[in-house]
Amino acid sequence: MAAVLWLLPLFSPHSVLFPAGAAFADILVYKGRFTVYHTLKFFTSRAFSGFAYPPGAAILYEAFYTTSDPVQTYLLLAALTTLIALAATWLFLRRNGITHLVPVLLLSSFPLVILIQRANIELVLWIVIATGILAYRRGLAIPAAVLFGLAASVKLYPIFLIGLFLRRKQDLRAFAVGLITAIVSLIAATTYAGPTFLLAARGFTTGLGSFQDHYIDKVSKVEIAFDHSLFSPLKYAAFLNHSSPSPWTHTYYLIAGSFALLLFLRVRSFPFLNRLVFLLVAMVSLPPVSFTYTLVHLHLPILLLCGNLATLRSSTPKTAIASLALLLFVTLPLVSLNVIAPGFPAGPIQSFALVALLVLSTLQPWPSKESVAQAGL
Repeated sequence: MAAVLWLLPLFSPHSVLFPAGAAFADILVYKGRFTVYHTLKFFTSRAFSGFAYPPGAAILYEAFYTTSDPVQTYLLLAALTTLIALAATWLFLRRNGITHLVPVLLLSSFPLVILIQRANIELVLWIVIATGILAYRRGLAIPAAVLFGLAASVKLYPIFLIGLFLRRKQDLRAFAVGLITAIVSLIAATTYAGPTFLLAARGFTTGLGSFQDHYIDKVSKVEIAFDHSLFSPLKYAAFLNHSSPSPWTHTYYLIAGSFALLLFLRVRSFPFLNRLVFLLVAMVSLPPVSFTYTLVHLHLPILLLCGNLATLRSSTPKTAIASLALLLFVTLPLVSLNVIAPGFPAGPIQSFALVALLVLSTLQPWPSKESVAQAGL
């Protein structure tokens, strides 16, 4: 029933659940500009929307635009990804005997629905990052590092995830591989974009600067409701005062960066789930602009926490209750408050839940299946 309620608004262009704009707009916004890809006009022409992503993203857009219908290609990829994710989720829940948690997962599915409604390339990042996380969980550190590095060349912030390799000295090689992969991918994608590396590098830098001017230094009533970055409360305050939040930007970077670094120094020695939740939440909340669809990256941690809860259900009631509270904390940011009160500044409210989750992940190590087995629980 919850899934139906989320999906129905896809057929209503005036739904309050989604930000204003045509459905599937994000995959089409650069179609005109890519008619002059690999030329100087790609970076300088004002006839099209300015390209606001790193060079790795340009390769993805080019791939979609070489198909006969980019929207249909995107929807086919989204449908295939969703079906595979649903099948894998059901098998995981059934194997752990927790199929009764399906309603919780359905209620937290709004970010995926809005992702598909906007047709944003975050879908591809979700596939790559989730595959990397599963690879890491299976002990395949180097392939995971490569995937995280490739993802960082598309939207930069997945570079947070190479922090997973800073727990042990044995993982430093994977950390280096992830960092080198990101750098090499950015250089290669910039060179490929042409016409020369320096012109392309300057063009992509200008595009990212324009993105900051539009989404960080200025505040839109519609966009702020879907922006859960930790900077969004300041942007909302600026909006109420009819001013720009730009004077606070550098201070935000300093305070938020120092805060995250201090927390990471504590959590980096904690078990896998602590580190994973911390890094993913940092990834989707620390950039000064982050929209609802980026929260799809928390779907996998929710699933893994469900499995953790199943493992701990036979242990002490206190541990089980703590695990359930943790699950709810992760789920909370995923349910858009726009559903309850259209026009309400859900994004800034969600940012406080994400801060709570960052702190919660660093308070104490969460029991894992291995630790529970060793304790004889």
